[in-house]
Amino acid sequence: MSRQVPRVGGKAQSDGGCRLLFASYHGYTDPSSGAAIATRDLLELVAARGWDARVFCGPALDFESPESLRQLLSDQQIPYRERRSSKGPIPFSVVHFRQNGVPVGVYLPDQGTSAAPSQPEGTAFLTLLERVLEEFGPEILLTYGGDWVAAEIMRRARRRGIQVVFALHNFNYRAAELFRGADAVLVPSEFCADWYRQRLGLRCRAIPSPLNWSRLRCQRSGGRQYVTFVNPQPTKGVYVFAGIVRELARRRRDIPVLVVEGRGGVDWLGCTGVDLGSTDQLYRMANTPDPRDFYSVSRVLLMPSLWNESFGRVAAESLLNGIPVLGSRRGALPEVLREGGFLLDIPDRYTPETRTVPTPEEVAPWVETIVRLWDDAAWYGEQSRRCVAAAERWRPEPLAEEHARFFGSLLSVSLVGSGAGL
Repeated sequence: MSRQVPRVGGKAQSDGGCRLLFASYHGYTDPSSGAAIATRDLLELVAARGWDARVFCGPALDFESPESLRQLLSDQQIPYRERRSSKGPIPFSVVHFRQNGVPVGVYLPDQGTSAAPSQPEGTAFLTLLERVLEEFGPEILLTYGGDWVAAEIMRRARRRGIQVVFALHNFNYRAAELFRGADAVLVPSEFCADWYRQRLGLRCRAIPSPLNWSRLRCQRSGGRQYVTFVNPQPTKGVYVFAGIVRELARRRRDIPVLVVEGRGGVDWLGCTGVDLGSTDQLYRMANTPDPRDFYSVSRVLLMPSLWNESFGRVAAESLLNGIPVLGSRRGALPEVLREGGFLLDIPDRYTPETRTVPTPEEVAPWVETIVRLWDDAAWYGEQSRRCVAAAERWRPEPLAEEHARFFGSLLSVSLVGSGAGL
């Protein structure tokens, strides 16, 4: 039996879904952004349930080095069409394509792809957004980003009576003012909700990030398997990782290590001061839009994060593939790994700004756990099964239903003008 969901303006849909638009100056297709990946999984999840989910976004990507949207689409073999315009203050293009059933439009100014758009770039984007809002008529607008355009996106949507949800994926916000433009704030973990409640007095709804199991689950390769580290950056613990590899090179040169590039590249390893070029056990994989490329060959995953993880997506994805995760006790990682994986300490003096490699004694528990997982097949199998069982928390069906109830509650009770519970 379908439920009636009231629509802003008086009409109702009987299919249990609604019209949902994701709008942000940040790129929806960005494979280096955890926020973008979580958004794609969410929109594809609700689209599969019959919702009309669409995207209008800007060009900003999280890569440390410049990347081209057109190249990203080509790499993923996504066909697109492009419309150019020279009207207005700046020339731009709009690229249209469908990604796993979700229609996407991307605004590309001829100049400028930074996360902080100039006034002319942002103005042109917002003009196009107004057209999308008029033609599509979304009931809910989902957004994120801390730039001035984000505030304007929310203001223009609420002016039309559209419910606005701000998806909060990190801990970079230091003032509550931006969130007054949202009807609700969505976070991926209880840790994140507690953090913002304590610091900004912000009430957030915590729902774990959805995981697209069909996109993530893979058959484990029978070939060489690796100890894998994803996204070599200081915040992700590249200096801690360097200390671990240094000890493995000294003690166990037979254990191969794979570095998967994300926002950061392998150049960060050269900045650690550890001579990793002297070992032949270190391998590299370029950033990939399909994480199965590295999950299928990974035996153990390292996540020695030094910043607060708002969720720990790579950790959750590894668990559902039965890959034991060694993670730090930072942010939401204890929440994600509480039923599977291993939580290990990193001294508090190591922060995201630290540029020092830990001592052999400080990384010893990491190395010893890796070695045991490598050598003890029976224990490894036990830990792998524990990981798979822990991942049941992220089954798509219950998470889809929880998100549907959350969005539905915004439509059934008008919250326009109430702000985000500040």
